[in-house]
Amino acid sequence: MRKIKYLIFASAIWGIVIGRNLACLAAEIPLVKVAKTNGLQMLSADSFGTKGAAFIFKDNSRVFTFKKILMPLGFPVVKRYGRYYIDSSDYKYHIQPLLPNTKHRRKKLKIIALDAGHGGEDNGATAPWNKLQEKFLTMDVCLRLAKLLEKSGYRVVLTRSQDKKIPLPERTQIANRAKADLFISIHFNSAPSTSASGIETFTLTPSTQASSYQSSSRNIRRNFIGNTFDGLNIVLGYCLQSSLTERTLGIDRGVRHSTFVVLRDLKCPGILVECGFLSNREECQKITSSAYRDVLAQSIFDGIVKFDSLLSD
Repeated sequence: MRKIKYLIFASAIWGIVIGRNLACLAAEIPLVKVAKTNGLQMLSADSFGTKGAAFIFKDNSRVFTFKKILMPLGFPVVKRYGRYYIDSSDYKYHIQPLLPNTKHRRKKLKIIALDAGHGGEDNGATAPWNKLQEKFLTMDVCLRLAKLLEKSGYRVVLTRSQDKKIPLPERTQIANRAKADLFISIHFNSAPSTSASGIETFTLTPSTQASSYQSSSRNIRRNFIGNTFDGLNIVLGYCLQSSLTERTLGIDRGVRHSTFVVLRDLKCPGILVECGFLSNREECQKITSSAYRDVLAQSIFDGIVKFDSLLSD
């Protein structure tokens, strides 16, 4: 009797394991199929596209490269018998939106909400070298960027225009009330290690995936209003990250996923960009320069214009 019970128990466990494996297999798409379906060529076993616009993957990695920019994945790439596979949700959220034949049917940008991170008693990061506070830097870059946008015919809405603390949910509400077509939250980074440097851009984590700093899981079930724009968010993230790293020559830390409060309930595409590390002495010296903050504002502006050019009514 014990033996029978044991066999039943073992069979049940084995069935669960097989079921999970089959579910994983069913969710995977071979890169070869992705390339063939979209009329692209395989450049090697782990990449497809063209030489100038290649998607490059790495076994067991949740990061891929598109046009030399690091991009996020929800699940690790899998390699079996020399062939690479990606999760179907990653194809939907991260690959398909970036494909050259994808049409982004959304109205052209008119109203852009700019969010200067921190403010008031919330100083944000403070540079250990010169005590420069993040809240003043974000405001400065936002105002420079606003001038560029307004000069080009866009209407700009600021979530704050002075040194005042604005609750995070209220920042989103300001953008939504203004019926913004785009939301850009500007920040500067800090880390315990003074060697950390570079630029990174965050988009809202897709509803069935884990954020970049979490382990991947198929049990995640969340759905914020902002997830309506997952595909557009990844394109926006790429446009800004590529523009910023190209102009500033900063290290590409990639586009990443997070469930930041300011991104959750947006009724338009939105990102949060970290424009460099105040905790890195060399990078902090650049950021201290007014001319360099002009470069940052121009870079973000160029990324916005690039994104706008991809939209079609």
